Amino acid sequence: MRYRFEEIFDIPKLREMAQRFSDLVGITSAIIGVDGTIWVKCNWQDICENFHRKHPSTGKRCQDSDTHLPHNHLKTHDNIIYRCQNGLMEIAAPIKIEGEHIANLYMGQFLLEPPDISFFKQQAKDFNFDESKYLDALSRVPVFTKHKVKAVTDYFSKLAAVIGEMGLSQTRLHQVNEHLKKSEERYRLVVENVDGAIMVIQDDVIVFGNQSLIKNIGEHQNIYKFIHSDDSTQFKSFLTRTYYGLSKNPLESTRVISPSKGMIWVQTNAVAMDWQGQRALLVHMHDITSQKEAEKAIKKAQQELIIAQKMEAIANLATGVAHDFNNFAQVIGTNTELLLASEEKNSPSYGKLKEIELAVVKISELTQRLLMFRDDQDCKRQPVEINQLITQVVHSLKALFPPTIDFELNLNAKCKVKNGDPIQLFQVFMNLILNAKDAMPAGGTIHIETQNFVATSNDLSRHPNLEPGEYIRVTVLDQGTGLTDEDLKHLFEPFYSSKPVGQGTGLGLTTAYNFVKNHSGLISCSNEPGKGACVTVILPATKTETQLIRFPIGGYETILLVDDDPYILHRGKEYLHSYGYTVLEALSGEEAVEIFCQHRHAIKLVIMDLIMPGMGGENVLRSF
Repeated sequence: MRYRFEEIFDIPKLREMAQRFSDLVGITSAIIGVDGTIWVKCNWQDICENFHRKHPSTGKRCQDSDTHLPHNHLKTHDNIIYRCQNGLMEIAAPIKIEGEHIANLYMGQFLLEPPDISFFKQQAKDFNFDESKYLDALSRVPVFTKHKVKAVTDYFSKLAAVIGEMGLSQTRLHQVNEHLKKSEERYRLVVENVDGAIMVIQDDVIVFGNQSLIKNIGEHQNIYKFIHSDDSTQFKSFLTRTYYGLSKNPLESTRVISPSKGMIWVQTNAVAMDWQGQRALLVHMHDITSQKEAEKAIKKAQQELIIAQKMEAIANLATGVAHDFNNFAQVIGTNTELLLASEEKNSPSYGKLKEIELAVVKISELTQRLLMFRDDQDCKRQPVEINQLITQVVHSLKALFPPTIDFELNLNAKCKVKNGDPIQLFQVFMNLILNAKDAMPAGGTIHIETQNFVATSNDLSRHPNLEPGEYIRVTVLDQGTGLTDEDLKHLFEPFYSSKPVGQGTGLGLTTAYNFVKNHSGLISCSNEPGKGACVTVILPATKTETQLIRFPIGGYETILLVDDDPYILHRGKEYLHSYGYTVLEALSGEEAVEIFCQHRHAIKLVIMDLIMPGMGGENVLRSF
């Protein structure tokens, strides 16, 4: 069967209706399904209720009368009047829904003429009924005329049709509900599996949300509770414009504070709608956090590319000018040292010469900084004891600092820097400490800490350039006023300085950045609330021990001095002679090779300008 009676009809209402009909016409009524299920019964006669239907044999007759007897006739007729197998009259009318016969409306348990007493006495005898009580129950069975039965039957058939129509209406309503239920299930399936949060907002309150939203935010809460305070004004303007139909464009990015995910970035689409009779907004939030992080990474990479391009420009500039610059400095320095050697310390010229000597040292340092921007610079790589190196830097600078500057050292690193260049690392931390001192003109304490750490998955995800392994972290913290956001953005760029004009070259931190990069490390800067600027340097670590390198000491060896500048060659020779060395001179690479071949066993050291016309310094070295 397509339809189940109990699913279609309101049984209590049918019972009430049948009871009224039965009371009105004074006749027994019932509604019985085609399978024999009695759904409604009203005013049943005692002879049926307590005799016929209780005995197994007569009860089976009752069931046959309820189902089999009227079944075939009711396929083509609106009603049927028949005598049941137990001797009483019954009327049946079919209840159909869309042509399907699902139940019968019955009137019965009456007689059309006075009963045949002998027939019922025989039944009492056959089925062992108490004859007196059975005949007494028979006497209460009503006797109707055929005219009355016909009048009631016409109404009875119409009532069955009305019940069928009620069932049809209920069936169609049921079908609609099923359709709505399936539509709602499909809708819910779509809503629950959509990428992001879908919600309905009324008066700033979330009145509906999919599971994604409920898990992360929750329903019946004010939406602005979860919008980042810096974005709330923009978000409110977006919702207001959408609510009044002034805009259909999405809000590209908003920060949402999710209880389960923390802060995430979302793109928001919204449309005005009616919800339960009131104006509302249907809002869809799509998580774009990964996109934002990718954009941030791209922006960072672009900034690093710009810095790298600037560094390359400096390297090219340094390569072009450093050679001549160093030659001039060497001439000044050599002559200064020679003059100093001939002057007494109490001479009026001695102090001036020392100032010139100091200026030459500064010039050489600046030139060396420029040259070290080149990636092809050779350096001595070895494990470097970082704690000892920092101690030496502090010791060297402390004598130059005013007494208002103090140091606090927490040197806890147990490893050494892997493949380190002591000169470059010395320069890195000297620059950082000098900057820390300059950040505290009124004085303060410079905190320096070293410690070992193993790079975790979080470290590797935040710093893609790091490789798994052990590292040394060095932090230099001052007690200054900190740096502005603009300073932090450009801090490591060449020629950028946060110091007043004339107090910085803008190369100190750029040099540090480049040297740390040369060591496959990382350098960053941040502001420590209430403390000042904190620079963090991360360097690869190793536990490998290193042997001390011992340099030969002497003042009598033969040195080959090679330079294409005759003046530099002359002054260099004079300078080395003053320390007792024997000097062989060469003005070109070709001449240097010839002299070296002639005096190979005597020459202990070659001092040579690598940038020369002709063979050039590197080709000369290959010929030795």
